[in-house]
Amino acid sequence: MTAPDIVLTEDELRTVTQVLASLVPQHQAMAFGSRVCASAEAAVRKAHADLDIALVGPPLEPHDMFGLRDAFSESNLPFRVDISMHDDLPPQWRGSVHWAALRS
Repeated sequence: MTAPDIVLTEDELRTVTQVLASLVPQHQAMAFGSRVCASAEAAVRKAHADLDIALVGPPLEPHDMFGLRDAFSESNLPFRVDISMHDDLPPQWRGSVHWAALRS
């Protein structure tokens, strides 16, 4: 089985990784949800979906989470970015959804 792809253009991926690197450099970032898929055919249908990101690492202070969400909303990305802490996700998601590393 191959690793799932993430549906982002090169520019979108660059924006996402720059925001993550500047605001949460100590965290691993994993994409999940409708933008992570195993086939290009499915990717075409999901091009306007939001981007779900789970952060792996120590919990963020509320003001840091707000700053991260604000940075994504102020970016040039044409879609919404939802940020969660990996440990806050339902346990059943951790083993059953497709994950794609954005930055390790």
